[in-house]
Amino acid sequence: MRPRLVEFFEGIVGTGFFVPDYAILHALAIVFCIGVALREAERTGQNPARVFRAGMITVAVALLSARLFTVLQHADYYSSQPWEAFLPWGAGSASSGAFVGGFVAALVAARWQQLSVGAFLDCSAPAVALAIALCRIGCFLNGCDYGTVSSLPWAMRFPPGSGPQVAHFEQGLIAAGDLSLPVHPTQLYESLYAAAIFVFLLHYRKRQRHGGELFALLFILYPLGRFLNEILRADPGRGSLFFLSIPQVLCVVALGSACCFLMMKRGRLKIEAATDLASAQSAYLNNRTEP
Repeated sequence: MRPRLVEFFEGIVGTGFFVPDYAILHALAIVFCIGVALREAERTGQNPARVFRAGMITVAVALLSARLFTVLQHADYYSSQPWEAFLPWGAGSASSGAFVGGFVAALVAARWQQLSVGAFLDCSAPAVALAIALCRIGCFLNGCDYGTVSSLPWAMRFPPGSGPQVAHFEQGLIAAGDLSLPVHPTQLYESLYAAAIFVFLLHYRKRQRHGGELFALLFILYPLGRFLNEILRADPGRGSLFFLSIPQVLCVVALGSACCFLMMKRGRLKIEAATDLASAQSAYLNNRTEP
């Protein structure tokens, strides 16, 4: 069954025009993600075949863990209808699960394929940012992951049958056939932010100083934007811990871990530079004192 929002857009642009839906954009995200990673592998002198195999493993595990995360979030529902847990289109998938499972899979797959973990993660960093940008456009066309009601000029109203429209109807805010109230297009906020990160990483890669730096920057920049975007989200089912949503908790963990990694790496580089300088000075002094 086609998403109603896609039908709505196709009705606007006219018969014969095609608007890609959620599944198509996710498939494109995977294709472009692998393509960017392979191009980065060639640029950095890694084995493209091994990067491809590690990348496909990472993508497969990310998709499975994204679905598993959703099933766990709705455990009460799936405990009564467990067969629906195996339907990939049922209740969607959670990006938080994809990030957690994908990261662990990337570490294991890189080791298994005898790749440098840091180099493989750096190849993946721009690809992941691009994939997020494409997937969030899919979320927008699917009508999920929507924002709170807004009076801003760019706030958007979704058609009948979409997530925000159904939610507003159930809350008694609109009639059954009305468009939703204007809401923040949080999907597009995140898509634009991820696209900006993609461009930044492509430019910064020429200045990176050690393995894993690009991926650490991704894990710093993306969680910052995602944490703030979560404040504007209104879709249910993301779970919470105290006053934070589960994605916000994961953002804090990712941000803290990436910052610690960069500080450790840069501290080690300073120590190594100081050691090299001391060795060079010692060798220079020894050469001068020799008869």
